[in-house]
Amino acid sequence: MVTMLEVINRIPAVCSDILNHREATFAALIEAVKAHPKINQILLIGSGTSNTSAVTARRFIEKNSGLQTICMLPNELLHNCFAYNPEALYVFTSHSGTSTLTCEAAEKITRLGFLTAAVTDGADSPIAKMVDVFINQRNGVEEYLMRTISYCSSVLTQMLMGLAIGKARGVISPDQEAAYLEQAEAGIAHHPAIVNEAMTWFDRNKEKLMAAETFTIYGIDSLWGVALEGALKILEISKRRIGVGYEFDDGMHGPTMGYTSSNCVIVLHDGGREDLRAHQLVRFAKNELGYGYLIGENPVDENDLAIHLTGREFIFLELSPVVQVLAYRLAIDYGIDLTDMSYHSETKYFNTHNEA
Repeated sequence: MVTMLEVINRIPAVCSDILNHREATFAALIEAVKAHPKINQILLIGSGTSNTSAVTARRFIEKNSGLQTICMLPNELLHNCFAYNPEALYVFTSHSGTSTLTCEAAEKITRLGFLTAAVTDGADSPIAKMVDVFINQRNGVEEYLMRTISYCSSVLTQMLMGLAIGKARGVISPDQEAAYLEQAEAGIAHHPAIVNEAMTWFDRNKEKLMAAETFTIYGIDSLWGVALEGALKILEISKRRIGVGYEFDDGMHGPTMGYTSSNCVIVLHDGGREDLRAHQLVRFAKNELGYGYLIGENPVDENDLAIHLTGREFIFLELSPVVQVLAYRLAIDYGIDLTDMSYHSETKYFNTHNEA
């Protein structure tokens, strides 16, 4: 069986394929949007990695579609929402197309007569048959249940969806679209080098990283979604460590008071408006806890992972491989067999997905 690292290394090829097929992917959606000119909102619904991908993509979608965009868990939509917007586009994301509550939510909203779409991998998946529009995320087979490719393919597909809607609505020009596509290509092209740099960074800091019991990851704007996904991957893949993801400012209100010497703080940094506080937080973690790393622009010291980010709006493609590699190395360096999921058979204890 291929290693998880080999799976991570396939991400650029999948993302390039998504870019190359974007017009066909969104053709049906654009026709549906044009047929519903009163659309005034986009809701992104999904669980797990489908939710973290939505959090990552949300800002870009709203910015370029010109429509308020909200992320929501399917349980919230089903049981804690009572005023559904009839003029919204409801986008349900499920790589397998079998996520139980996401499918229930998609079926309910479609039955109400509101415009629905599904980002999933295959027109024959159950959720694709429940909605008005199928959006192919072109992920392909992923050998591990702990998704890495599908996080990136979901984010990129959703971002390109926002771009397509914005172009159709006249919010962005063809020149602006072309500029964004260049950014996406730059982020994809940078991915292989960053995987190698992340492996080297782990080796350089291996002793401390392996000793940490808890990893707290911070990110701002779209990087909040990367932080959430990184925390999820550390928990899913390493199995021995806890990962927590925070929006940058929110994570500085209270959580820092609970850190101990076994906690490792990682800040995913774009070098932008939170540059000062990013450095302050990392220095606090380095000096008081002994575990603190800045990943991205403007490193604090030689133990950080300096990355000159080239993807701009698509920097998730450059920073997600770092947290994926971190989770992978924490597992294999501990001696965990990532192919062994026998203790986690959903048929034994609980069920989150329906059988296809």
